[in-house]
Amino acid sequence: MTTARIIQFALVLAVTPVVHAQQRWALKTADTSLTVTANADQLAITSLSFTGNASNWIGRSVRFPLLDHIFINNTSQPVRWKFLGKLGSHTVGETTLQFISSEPKLELLSIWQAQPGPGPVEHHFEIVNRSGQVIEVPLQPSLALTLTAPAEHSLENWWVEKGGDRPSDAGTHREPINDGYRFNGRSTPYAENREMIPWMSIHDVTGSAGVYFGIEFSGRVGFDVSAAGQPLKVSITAGLDPSERDFRSRLADGERFVTPTLFVGCYRGDVDDGANRLHSFVATHLRPPVPDARYPLVVNNSWGSGLAVDEAMARHMIDDSAALGVELFHIDAGWFRAVGDWYPDPGKFPHGLAPVSDYAHSKGMLFGLWVGWTQGGTESRGMETLAVTNPKQRDWFTHDYPANWKPSAFTGATVCLGDAPARAWCLNELRRIVTSCKLDLLEHDQFMIVDQCDRTDHGHTTSPGDIAYHAARGYYSVYDQLRKEYPHLLFEDCVNGGHTVDFGIVRRVHYISITDTYDPLSNRRAFYDASYPLPPSMCECYIENQPGPSLATFKTMLRSGMMGWCTLMCDTRAWSDEQHNAARRQIEIYKKWIRPLINHGNLFHISSRPDEARWDGMQYFNSQSGKGIVFAFRGAKAAETSHVFRLKGLDHAASYKVWSEDGSVAFNQVMGAKLMTEGLKVELNGLGASDLIYLQAQ
Repeated sequence: MTTARIIQFALVLAVTPVVHAQQRWALKTADTSLTVTANADQLAITSLSFTGNASNWIGRSVRFPLLDHIFINNTSQPVRWKFLGKLGSHTVGETTLQFISSEPKLELLSIWQAQPGPGPVEHHFEIVNRSGQVIEVPLQPSLALTLTAPAEHSLENWWVEKGGDRPSDAGTHREPINDGYRFNGRSTPYAENREMIPWMSIHDVTGSAGVYFGIEFSGRVGFDVSAAGQPLKVSITAGLDPSERDFRSRLADGERFVTPTLFVGCYRGDVDDGANRLHSFVATHLRPPVPDARYPLVVNNSWGSGLAVDEAMARHMIDDSAALGVELFHIDAGWFRAVGDWYPDPGKFPHGLAPVSDYAHSKGMLFGLWVGWTQGGTESRGMETLAVTNPKQRDWFTHDYPANWKPSAFTGATVCLGDAPARAWCLNELRRIVTSCKLDLLEHDQFMIVDQCDRTDHGHTTSPGDIAYHAARGYYSVYDQLRKEYPHLLFEDCVNGGHTVDFGIVRRVHYISITDTYDPLSNRRAFYDASYPLPPSMCECYIENQPGPSLATFKTMLRSGMMGWCTLMCDTRAWSDEQHNAARRQIEIYKKWIRPLINHGNLFHISSRPDEARWDGMQYFNSQSGKGIVFAFRGAKAAETSHVFRLKGLDHAASYKVWSEDGSVAFNQVMGAKLMTEGLKVELNGLGASDLIYLQAQ
């Protein structure tokens, strides 16, 4: 903060004007309109609606809870806020409302952002310590409001699970909201027990409209939802984990605590319609800029051979991948000397990794690398390596390790990124790896953000929420700096496949591994779930080599991972000539027909969630180009040989040319109204078979 800003703050504390009249500010995106009011000591949302629609989700203004106490020397001290007014901003669409406390001297900023185009309105708080001493702040929600449903309307709460390990049998949840409904959704830095991706949608089934919410943070966050009355009133509190009542975060004088950014958006139609508006917002305003026009790329990853990768295998895989039309070759775990010793294993890569990168580039492909850069081992060579045995690094880890502790083949001890020296080492190590290995893509894996740490000198308190808060911000600082220095670099979030999936990560990476199980059904289930909150281009499925008994099931294996970011995890040299030809054709279709729809079309879930006993399908359609595609899958145990999919998002009055890749649909010309009401009949004779059905407006 500048000297002039400090003097200005001191003056306003001295004058302390009391604002009695309520003031009002309107924030508006292409589809979400929100009004916030403030007076002497209160903040409230008074209206929330779909832009251009008079229907207001806020039936009655509800006071927004502001921090009412802090701790000084472990003693609670009350805080009384006074509203000063709106601060000036150079950011388009930003509204910053300023509150102050005279004793203790604090500043609270309520910061709202309405970006141009479709999407939600964002909000977060910043609490600045001006007291001249160290304080601890308790939990401050990022958002609290109450929605009022129209009388006699039925509401549902939609939310989806992270796909870590194996997608569950549920995955996508549609929960009726009735009087007495309760929901406590949580997201942690490393998901266990079917945690949610921090997104949910309150859907008005009767009125075909809804409100969605998301949290842009990778720490311990959550939603508390309750409903009561008739018409239903649905109360929502969101931000850092609302159940952590003992949360505290320490602030020195002049430091600020920033709550997670939360967004709220309105939509008309079904949940897919809201999700497609959100996808556009995320791709435009949250996801990092994409350095390659071919995004999302077709990748081949060496993990299909596990830890066996070496230079000879890599070169052979590059040759075969290039012949198939693959665009990026990716070396996974197995290339390094040991965990924490992130240098190429001289026995496997005697010339290092730069020549492998050069070889991939010579074939017209990019080169990527797996690095578990927060993981330490026991091999210590001064500051070249990361090791629990190094006295200068021991305190970077979350706790002390016994003398006989050993890392696994690719997992070790995790550093706490709340610690500044640990962050600095990690950043410098990544700079070295990116440069020396000539990387186009960096994948991170294993635990990145901790929420348990015994250390007292990492800046955090003993609160799990505060440990995760500092570790997440530390992770952000490393990747934000790395992206500034290497703007061409692509970033992948793996974290053991689908364990860390949130909108804070979305701001730092270009795509996310959404499950750690790679068979066709698991890939389709994980994609079905994650593609509600996330743009499909960011949803990566690893395609494991499970070709099944026929060429039809081989193509199903590929297509099950081609609805979003497509990564083969196969040593393709083992494929037959027939399989090579089929794969080359599927990759060609992906590049020419599917990829433009992933980037510029709308995605529609046109079936129930995938199951072996049923058919399932997904549809893309771009109203600008008039092109679309339907992915149709017959479950491996589905008895019916045909199925009707009712399509979505078409023009009722338009005529569409319809044909299929494998002949499940005869060439035809059909009106949009018929495709959406009567549906599209698909016939597949083989169990586990699939087809791609093309649409083109005439």
